[in-house]
Amino acid sequence: MRFRLTLSTSSVRGITIPLNYQYPLSAWIYKTIHSGDHAFAGFLHEKGFETGGKSFKLFTFSMLDIPHGKFTIQGDRLHITASEISLDISFLVPQAMQHFISGLFNNQRFRLGDHNSQADFLVSHVEMLAPPSFTEKMKFKTLSPLLVSHHIEGVRTAAYLRPGHDEYERLFFDNLTAKFAAALQAGLHVNKLDADVAPETMQLKLTTDPKTKGILIKADTPQQTKIIGYLFEFEITAPPLLIYTGYYAGFGEKNSLGLGCCAPLSPQHHTST
Repeated sequence: MRFRLTLSTSSVRGITIPLNYQYPLSAWIYKTIHSGDHAFAGFLHEKGFETGGKSFKLFTFSMLDIPHGKFTIQGDRLHITASEISLDISFLVPQAMQHFISGLFNNQRFRLGDHNSQADFLVSHVEMLAPPSFTEKMKFKTLSPLLVSHHIEGVRTAAYLRPGHDEYERLFFDNLTAKFAAALQAGLHVNKLDADVAPETMQLKLTTDPKTKGILIKADTPQQTKIIGYLFEFEITAPPLLIYTGYYAGFGEKNSLGLGCCAPLSPQHHTST
């Protein structure tokens, strides 16, 4: 399921929040789910859906969608003058849970920020987004940075790959296939992929130049880390169930921190600016 939250603020002077708001926003999403289902929230946060020794949270969210001309960046702060902004949240969950989860967010009040600046929001509207028609070839736009990495032997930190790197496409599809396997193991998919689908038939094609987007996680703490994703448009050729998985769970890595949320480039679906 995917839904759009309208976030309202009553401040007439505008609000200021950290530019790196993804981590506290992710924490609020976990907290909201926890208020309605402690077990599911704990499962998502601590364990996730597992397969082959890997764990996936199978949800993602977009960057804040702010009307054009209604924000300024001031150092590491984001100043917003719009009275309403929006946020897309996407979960790969059983259909029976859809209305329950979306209902948890309606009329929620929350504070977003850090010790330097904070702002209060009200979820004034929740809109369930109609699913797109999934086909073997689709075009997407990233609504939040898409991250693909690999580990180099002897190096502690991961190398964040730029789209177009020799290994990018393979690692992108390895991650997507593993997500599908985790969802299948958890009973979230009825159909299995055709065993005869060959990796060489799947393709990722860039249709715009990627723009670098770095994000600080746990900023201004001893645990602070910087991750690097990219914003771009792409065409993907793959089995529809794989694309379905990426659309709802997120493409690439670290989706639960607000990375890899994408929207199809078609008239039937809104895309963020």
